[in-house]
Amino acid sequence: MSRLKDMRGFTLVELMITIALLAIVATIAVPNFVQFIRNNQVQAKADELKTFLQYARGQAVTTRKKYEITTGTDWEVKEIQPNASRVVKRKLEFNAAQAQPATNPSSLTLTFTANGMASPTAKITICRDIDFANGYLLEIKPSGVVKMYARGYQDDTTKLTSCAP
Repeated sequence: MSRLKDMRGFTLVELMITIALLAIVATIAVPNFVQFIRNNQVQAKADELKTFLQYARGQAVTTRKKYEITTGTDWEVKEIQPNASRVVKRKLEFNAAQAQPATNPSSLTLTFTANGMASPTAKITICRDIDFANGYLLEIKPSGVVKMYARGYQDDTTKLTSCAP
């Protein structure tokens, strides 16, 4: 066969090699990308919970009133009124498919006083399923400070060994 000077294109072999290389790259990239998305979902929920706790503490200090956080399926920040009634100020929901919190004690009602102090002290882990290596631990100290440790660590040097705080 003769080729004309103006004919251009790829051969079938060149196209098959390109498709094979793309398939190899996709097989390597997709699992890593899925894990990246899962890690980001857990981190986002841990950051959101930390902000939620800091909001409650900030409101208590700003308004000079007690605020409490109740845990369960929905987490709620409630302002404690002088007549002992509680007004819900903010809610936080968890999608169990993305990240699930675990608290110690398991049924937690956390109170922030007008000076920012917290009682009781608490530890909360955020994990996806039982993947503690990519989970986060948040610790609420008596001073009211909310500390979030690095991913997979229960303090500055010790790694998490489970999703239970």
